[in-house]
Amino acid sequence: MKIKAICIMLSLLFLPACNQNTDKTVRNVSVVELSRPFTFVESCNMQDPLLQEILREDMKGKKTPLELIHYYTEILNKGKSHGETGKKLDTLFLCGKPPGDMDGYYHGITISLKTGLDICTVVEDACRKLEIKEVPDILQTLYGRVFSGTSPWAGKNFKKIDPKRFGELTESFKDSKETAWLGINSFRKENKNIVNKLSNYLLSTVIDMESLPKPERKQRSWLHAKGGLFIARKALSVDSEHPEKEVIALNYRWESLSNRLPNRLLIDEIVEISKGLYLGKLYYATALTHLFEKYSSKVQAQDYKYRNFGYFVLMDDTWLHEKNNLFPDLTYTIADDLHEKFTTFTFMECPESKAIQEALGDRPTILHYLQDIYEGIQKGESFKNKYFDELHKIFMCGERPDGINGFLHGGVVSFKNAGFLKKFDRSVLNDLYPSVRPFSPWSGKTFTSTTVNDIKRYLGDNARYYEGVEPVILGTNTYKKNIDLSLPVTAFIEHLDKTGMVVEYPDEEERRKEIHVKSFYFIAANGKSFNPENRNKELLQFNYRWPEFHTMPPDHLCFDEVVRIADGLYLGQLVYSTRPEIPYNPKTDPAVYEYENFGYFMLMDDDWHAVKDFILFDTDR
Repeated sequence: MKIKAICIMLSLLFLPACNQNTDKTVRNVSVVELSRPFTFVESCNMQDPLLQEILREDMKGKKTPLELIHYYTEILNKGKSHGETGKKLDTLFLCGKPPGDMDGYYHGITISLKTGLDICTVVEDACRKLEIKEVPDILQTLYGRVFSGTSPWAGKNFKKIDPKRFGELTESFKDSKETAWLGINSFRKENKNIVNKLSNYLLSTVIDMESLPKPERKQRSWLHAKGGLFIARKALSVDSEHPEKEVIALNYRWESLSNRLPNRLLIDEIVEISKGLYLGKLYYATALTHLFEKYSSKVQAQDYKYRNFGYFVLMDDTWLHEKNNLFPDLTYTIADDLHEKFTTFTFMECPESKAIQEALGDRPTILHYLQDIYEGIQKGESFKNKYFDELHKIFMCGERPDGINGFLHGGVVSFKNAGFLKKFDRSVLNDLYPSVRPFSPWSGKTFTSTTVNDIKRYLGDNARYYEGVEPVILGTNTYKKNIDLSLPVTAFIEHLDKTGMVVEYPDEEERRKEIHVKSFYFIAANGKSFNPENRNKELLQFNYRWPEFHTMPPDHLCFDEVVRIADGLYLGQLVYSTRPEIPYNPKTDPAVYEYENFGYFMLMDDDWHAVKDFILFDTDR
């Protein structure tokens, strides 16, 4: 978060930017406006009465498809009568489209489990004579009443594999050129919950669940175990009623995956129903003649008699806040045996490094420590110096982050009174920030290694200043575009190109990381700090001051200065010139500009960002 965001947000509170049209559900068939719309295939029958009921009635009072999923989950797991809920999920599934790139981790929620067989259909005559219309599904009832609120299943991880590896795992199965992924399920553990412990124990007899090895444990700080390998790729559904439906099939049946019964009979199928949200169905083969045979792709799906045994959803990180709000019982807890990544500072030679590491104490992660510092600063003026001193010591021990690249999530630690703000008795920006935070669309920064020739596009002849400098990094701040209080600010940023500032839009990979707009560009390079308090410390500087960037005030006065304090975690200072009347010239002695530190911010990789979200550090939730 930059100070600019606060200035922008305060100035925009009364602008009419909210008058933009918001997305509605697909093809405007619904009267309900959604903050995250459905993404249905073109072939979806929008006039289907059941779909119309879903969009017009079931979506009332709801803003996202995940709220609808929660509503159906409550009916299936707690309601005595399920009505047509199953059919409605099937309708949504048929309208969903096959996902594109699935690389990465996806959070999971089990909507409902069932036996997959309608007892009254099997013994139709008996049910008719006894006038029984519907027999309760024992598995559905057991899961809903006992396990749904404590389910250990946490989600799935997908990793793209090349054709050669795919052939090895599928015995040279070559009927498709579609991209393939090797995937695995992950599981959470709630140490205080007996049912959750029992679930983990029972699952370990069905799934080869192993504790995560150290090299992988750092990937997700809440994972307790992994198990249940599958191979995923685009395919036609194994559902006998809709064999034409295109899905991503998650096949557990290949011999090479060594899955046990019953999972060696399982094929999951998923479709996208909203950006980053996927509806899934569990299909188990039920044909007795093939029950104990080795799986063969040459056997027709109808011969295996696949039946639907339940529903689930997968979602990317952009849905995590909403998932935790809707399914609070299934939120993760920080693992007891975290990888050292989360508890080890990566400091340079520093007199205070040992004391800082010891000060971490028994806190689960370094972010918990930073959060305690933030809360200490918020206690009042008498505490500020003490806690800001702690932050400064951490910053001074941090190492110069060579090789920074890609997207890093952002977060605020605390603001400081500096420059003219010193005239105030209170920390003005810290006082304002909690009320302004919901209006901020800032999500982080991207970094791209570049060359002098490439940055001429942005700096013109001034790009020559970086000749002989290694590395030269083109950076930009990133912003989300949600239909919430931050939307007016995003709309404002999108129009900054009219002032000469660069405004660009992300590629597909960046959009998956909740990046919708890129602006406030900078050039990052190694250098010595301009903040006198940092005593010429070597660090990475982000220069917003080049006139060619046309950076709006006050960021035309800004250098961010950043150090790495842990693997994937960076601490930065917001360093601003307090002499705005002096034009910027890189050859001028920095002391002339009287730079001062106006606050601290964080940059972090996906793992740290997940921890930040879980402990609600710098969120408006």
